[in-house]
Amino acid sequence: METGELNAPSFKQQFKSREELHFPEGKITVVDVVPRVLSDETPVLLVPGWSENYDTYKKTLAVGFNEGRRIVTVGQSGNGQSPESQEYPEEELRKAQLLLNVLGKKGIEKADVIAHSEGAINGLIAAIMKPYQFRNIVLDKPAGFIGKDTKAALTGRFIKLLLQEIIARPILLTDSTSSIRAGARTARYIAENPQRVLKEMDALTSVDITEIMTSLSNQGIKFSVIAGVNDPLFPVSRQIADMREHGHNKLSIDASRHASLAFNALENLRDLKDSS
Repeated sequence: METGELNAPSFKQQFKSREELHFPEGKITVVDVVPRVLSDETPVLLVPGWSENYDTYKKTLAVGFNEGRRIVTVGQSGNGQSPESQEYPEEELRKAQLLLNVLGKKGIEKADVIAHSEGAINGLIAAIMKPYQFRNIVLDKPAGFIGKDTKAALTGRFIKLLLQEIIARPILLTDSTSSIRAGARTARYIAENPQRVLKEMDALTSVDITEIMTSLSNQGIKFSVIAGVNDPLFPVSRQIADMREHGHNKLSIDASRHASLAFNALENLRDLKDSS
């Protein structure tokens, strides 16, 4: 359904037009792309995975833009205050609050969500904090969905993932998802945020998102989960047994097909909610 014509710049112009926002919880960079014709008035909040940012998901944003969806995504940097909580890890809670701050600053009263990897944790925490601001949620290779874990096991699987993606990722340095650029981005993130990385590893190995999902489902939010049989980081054998997709970062690497799957999942959830 078309909701009207908007006088919007090109995708390339909007992607380059980044906004840096400052909140008590830290600094955050926001990319907000709006197509000229909307297929759905509800914006999509794309929550990045661990160490990733808007550059990682440029192709994904382009897919959503071409399908008529407004998409907001972020790059989190700088440390700030963490809200106090006995229930959720402070670093994930800080990121969740930043996501809510961005929605408020952008005047978005309700959003759909596509959350990748670690983004599933802070994206769901944001949703449980203000469920009325969220409609449907797609979790792509989510963290917090495989039960009890350890830092040693997670590190070992991450190394396996890096080896797998040397082959899977593009070679050209001009591609933001190339192996070298992705590796450099990860190394820089670790070097610049050593204490934060330790806190994030604690969250990745301790948080179970199923209880949050159940609570949100009871409040009317619908979910779709995309997993992968050969995902070395969060093995599907510990998630959903009958998937047939490969790799952990397909949302950013193979956006032409995989991102369409995520946006189609949101559309299906919307249609399901409308018919219920």
